[in-house]
Amino acid sequence: MKKLMMLVAVVAAFASCQSNKKNVETMDDSMAPVASPFVEVDEEIFTGTLPAADGPGVDYVLTLGAATDGTDTIYTLDMTYLDANGPGKHQTFKTHGKQQKVQKVVKNQPKKAVKLTPSTGDQPMYFLIVNDTTLRLINDSTLEETIEQSVYDITKVKNK
Repeated sequence: MKKLMMLVAVVAAFASCQSNKKNVETMDDSMAPVASPFVEVDEEIFTGTLPAADGPGVDYVLTLGAATDGTDTIYTLDMTYLDANGPGKHQTFKTHGKQQKVQKVVKNQPKKAVKLTPSTGDQPMYFLIVNDTTLRLINDSTLEETIEQSVYDITKVKNK
């Protein structure tokens, strides 16, 4: 009788494990991740050292990121003031926010620029698009007085 009870207990335990395994598989299937739209971000990175009034220059690292669908446009900008706190003691300022392309016709010539609007609410910055690999820092949102010297240029170093 003991053997029969032991056999029944083993069979019951085995059956219980089999039904739990099926429930677990069913639960795993129901918890499968739902496919959500993934937006890939393209990045362009521009760098250069621009003149500074009180030091040897400012190193710029500008990362322009744009979603492939064109809706989300962001930027990050690191500006490192060389020797700002004495020789060899640099100071870096970081900013980020939204970017947008702006266009205007100046003296019958189309001009395109990138407007960088910091998330802090600071004044926007503008970079004239010289060509596919060069941006030029300009100081006027109207693009009327673009600087023709290349000393204010940053160049593309990476395209992710």
